[in-house]
Amino acid sequence: MIYAKCLIMKEYRVKIIGVDCPTCVYSIERELRKIKGFTEIKVDIATGEAVIKCNSDECSISKIYDAIREAGYDLYKETLVTYVNISPEQVGVLEKKIAEIKGVIEAKISSSTGLIKININPLETNREAVYNELLRKGVEIKQTPEVKVHVSDKITLITKLVAFALALTAISYSMISMLNPSIPMNEGVLVTLAFTVIILNYSVVKKGYKLLLMKAPGMESLIALSSTLSFIFGLAIYAGILHQTHSSNTIIHSSSFFEASAGVLGFTSLGKYLEEKLKQKALKHLEELEKASRGKARIVKNSDVVEVNAEQVNIGDIVEVKTGDMIPVDGIVIEGAGYVDESLLTGESKPVFKKAENRDYVLAGSTLINGYMKIRTTRTGEDTVIARITEGAREAQFHKPVIQKFADKVVGLLTWIVIALAIIVAVAWYILTGSISLSLLFAAAVLAVTCPCPLGIAIPMVVSIGVLNASRIGILVRRGDLFERMAKANIVIFDKTGTLTLGEPRVKQVILLNNSNEEEIMHYTCSLEARSEHKLAQSLLEYCRENKYNLSSDVSYFEYFPGMGLIGQINEHTISIGNVELANRLGVELDQRILSLINEIGSRGSTPILVSIDNKPAAIVEVSDTLRPEAPEVIKALKELGFKVGLASGDIKGIVEKFREELKLDFAEGELRPMDKAEIIQRLQSNGGRVLFIGDGVNDAIAMSTSFIGIAMGKASDIAKNSGDAILLTNDLRGILKLYDLSRKVNKLALENLIWAFIYNTTLIPIAAGALYPQYGIVLKPEWAALAMILSDITVILNSLRVGLSKAK
Repeated sequence: MIYAKCLIMKEYRVKIIGVDCPTCVYSIERELRKIKGFTEIKVDIATGEAVIKCNSDECSISKIYDAIREAGYDLYKETLVTYVNISPEQVGVLEKKIAEIKGVIEAKISSSTGLIKININPLETNREAVYNELLRKGVEIKQTPEVKVHVSDKITLITKLVAFALALTAISYSMISMLNPSIPMNEGVLVTLAFTVIILNYSVVKKGYKLLLMKAPGMESLIALSSTLSFIFGLAIYAGILHQTHSSNTIIHSSSFFEASAGVLGFTSLGKYLEEKLKQKALKHLEELEKASRGKARIVKNSDVVEVNAEQVNIGDIVEVKTGDMIPVDGIVIEGAGYVDESLLTGESKPVFKKAENRDYVLAGSTLINGYMKIRTTRTGEDTVIARITEGAREAQFHKPVIQKFADKVVGLLTWIVIALAIIVAVAWYILTGSISLSLLFAAAVLAVTCPCPLGIAIPMVVSIGVLNASRIGILVRRGDLFERMAKANIVIFDKTGTLTLGEPRVKQVILLNNSNEEEIMHYTCSLEARSEHKLAQSLLEYCRENKYNLSSDVSYFEYFPGMGLIGQINEHTISIGNVELANRLGVELDQRILSLINEIGSRGSTPILVSIDNKPAAIVEVSDTLRPEAPEVIKALKELGFKVGLASGDIKGIVEKFREELKLDFAEGELRPMDKAEIIQRLQSNGGRVLFIGDGVNDAIAMSTSFIGIAMGKASDIAKNSGDAILLTNDLRGILKLYDLSRKVNKLALENLIWAFIYNTTLIPIAAGALYPQYGIVLKPEWAALAMILSDITVILNSLRVGLSKAK
């Protein structure tokens, strides 16, 4: 008989963002065909909705998502964010279980905070359905850090304290009888104490066995097995079902199993509670950021002031802020003045004076210490700086360092290995001694002493605290693996305008050519530059405003050429504004006098901007910027640390060379387009270099994406910020040195935590298994094994907290 293999036909309905032509569909299909089992895609170009068919389980929605993104497009998706009670060793298993839910594209879980982020396909499911499915699968959803129920918290603490006190009583009562046999002991008291402790910690026991049945055992599973098996065995002896053997050994007493059961649960439950409180304290800054992004706002409407929730404020609304108020939006001060505390955002403890005359910018989450202001809103909700910091701190937790990925693999196997080891230990000791009680006591100790948690939280805990500590000193870390990569970087490349310079260029002079008229030239120039986001465009527009040159609205054509300039058409005149390369490409003839003027301007460290009308040179605008005062100090420090430091700029070679000499750079490249910067970085990295690129403009986005590490200045364009691994919120280059120092400390503590976790487990597991018993008669009882396990956990957290003690130099 011939059996035909039945193919599994699967169909996914998705909405693709960015599809507007058949070529787009072809590009996507080409990537999808790389997935085993993909058969067909049908796309409605008008709506972006698509049906994708597969005949294999290997063709999953997550792989489809990755393929579509690889093709340069994206899926329309929604995100469910919540917090779960989870042990580090369960993270991998839970991520796989969630990925199996219909409509889930991907799931990421932070082992240090319990934060879970699930991207879902709204054409196949919704948030509520996924949330209910999580509950059905036994996932324990907990309240988010910002929601606190103090009464419930107090009850939990009292319960843990009572359980701990009863456990201590059981151990003391049993030890008194063991040390002095003349004192009678009522084992019924121990049975009652141990049973009460189990009842008080019913949730721990229930969760432990539940995880075991789910084939995702964690620390709670080991504790539940150790405590309940000890109690059941002790109860069997107490009831006469089993008879105590090896009774000549005073270490093993009939009461040992009751004290072990009570001690394991009593010690670990209180210890885990205190450990959770320590973790909350360590991550408190994230909670402060989240709180600061919420609250109330007073909107000024005509002569009335209306109080609303901060998320109800719209761009352009005027918000009133009084002394002591937290500023609810990002915006510009249009009336009043005062001292603003921005320490939550920048780490700068000294209040900053802001006033309407300067049109100073203020940020949501900062506090008006003294004064009164009216602020015109420019950013609200998720677009504010504080929201970006909070989201960045959350997102960074999902990018794991290489060493953490290794630890995660070990943790995922360790619990199963320990359960198997406990069985082996029990069988081995029974064969050697014939004592069920001794063999079970050693097995219970192995279960209690082994804790995957220190391995699981060794790195994510210190990385999470490092990310939050970075935000305190004005650095937004967007990837958790940045600290690890920072220590490996060996080349630093700076952009010039807005990075090495203040990014506040000013027009020094306009040199007219071929008898042109300045007002006419600047009229054309500024009319086109008004459409550009480049830093130099702003300086030209400011010059036009100061000289009251009018702008034209008759721009019939505009095109921007990254790294070269722009061209446009006004009143049938073609205008080009940019560098020599752009002029050459357009066929503009430049005589020696013009080239000499351009080089002369460059030699002074200024930027020459050539304006041509109808392919004839009309003017050279000299724009100068100021070097950041901290730049020489930072570059010197980087070179002392062993970095090779260079400059990559779109400016002419004369300017770049001047900067190279003034700052004593190792290399400098000028007249670069965006792709040229990326190619330089690729060349350096192909020869073993690991480039840290710092920039701020649209032109720098490709370079940041290509480099080993990309860092954006705080005033960078949105595309540059999105490409960066970190953002210097204060626009101070000394942040690079602070980040380097912090990275070294994070890496050092992460390694210490990992080494400690391995040493702890490799040392105490053999002792718990009875390695010292034959020669020295030493037994590590389960209750003391559990106490050692909790102390190991707390040691890792306390060591991680040392990151917060680091001071930026």
